[in-house]
Amino acid sequence: MTTPIPFLAIVTAEQHGELAHQVARSLGYNQAEVMIGSPAAAAQALSASGRSPRYLMLEVGPRSLDILAEIDQLAEFCTVETKVVVLGTTNDIRFYRALIQRGVLEYFVLPADATAVREAYVSQGAGGVSKAKVITFMSAASGDGASTVALNTAYALAKFGGYTTAIIDMDFQFGMIARNLDLTTNFGIKELFEHVDRTIDDTLIDRMMVKYDGILDIMAAPNDLRLWPDVPPEVIRQLITTLSQRYDYVLIDLPHIWSNWLAAALTCSTKSVLVAQLWLRSVTHTARLLGVWQDVGIGDDKIVSVINRSGAKFKEAVTARDYENVCRRKINFFLGNDIKTIVAAENEGKTVLQVGQTPIGQQFKDFADLLAGKQARGSVTESNLLNQNATRSGLSLGGLFSKT
Repeated sequence: MTTPIPFLAIVTAEQHGELAHQVARSLGYNQAEVMIGSPAAAAQALSASGRSPRYLMLEVGPRSLDILAEIDQLAEFCTVETKVVVLGTTNDIRFYRALIQRGVLEYFVLPADATAVREAYVSQGAGGVSKAKVITFMSAASGDGASTVALNTAYALAKFGGYTTAIIDMDFQFGMIARNLDLTTNFGIKELFEHVDRTIDDTLIDRMMVKYDGILDIMAAPNDLRLWPDVPPEVIRQLITTLSQRYDYVLIDLPHIWSNWLAAALTCSTKSVLVAQLWLRSVTHTARLLGVWQDVGIGDDKIVSVINRSGAKFKEAVTARDYENVCRRKINFFLGNDIKTIVAAENEGKTVLQVGQTPIGQQFKDFADLLAGKQARGSVTESNLLNQNATRSGLSLGGLFSKT
């Protein structure tokens, strides 16, 4: 076989192609390759091309048991790695059982939800039970501070929460998490990105990790500047699956770009933290990113909006209410504008939480508690936490979070 088809949809009508594109995007691909016709016709096309699909979505309309022979014919041109989901309008338990016996992951009665179809693809073959919460961090605009938020949140989870925690620096070109802690390693994420055909197992993970303060595992970005890697989304999903079996929390610092493998990381996460500032460029990029995130299947319930450097009056050309109106979502957390403490920590090669008792340090603890589902110190509800946090940051929210 030559290069596989990333996502192939065989549908009876063009209208079902859009669902295929939605599922493909949620898996980290730009779009699906769509064939309109029967499984038998698709089998002939695959035979001629010599290619096999990595993901196959087969929509069969009202047909059921009578189409099994054609599905068997189509299976001859798929590999054992091909993941298959079938959709149709017939609700027949005999047909369902026949499909499952043939290795089909799931059968959906139309209309089907793109998120549910995606989950059928990624929930199979995990190789173990996931115990981790996977949290991605991304800056809305370059310089908004997602890396600083990710690092200090990870340390708070490990040090004060007692959780086994790993932070993965996926900013291949400009990642600074390890270097900000004066850590050096010859390995890290480049071991995976430069050898994407490797099996990701515990031995490789141990090789890629460096320990900080005896409690936090860090997978560092490379020390040298290289061309941007082209990584199959499956590699990122496999990495996250393996890490999820080892840790309570896996935090992933994502670069401020868009790529297929980055989309795969986002859609594999439990929560996605979007870090912004109250200035025009950041708010504009936030709105754009949220639109793309929604397009790849990241629901509002998974997104956490954080305003960083809150109280930086010289920058705040927009208000918190402006942000919420433009982005059409509530702000979940505010972090204060304590540049002095942040710089001091970086100069000492430490986290903010290690340079003394500071308001910003307590805020990182509170934010870690919020992500862990705990009540922050002195707060009864999440709303109280937000108001306390904003007060420390120099903001007066007034009725910002009240219902209108």
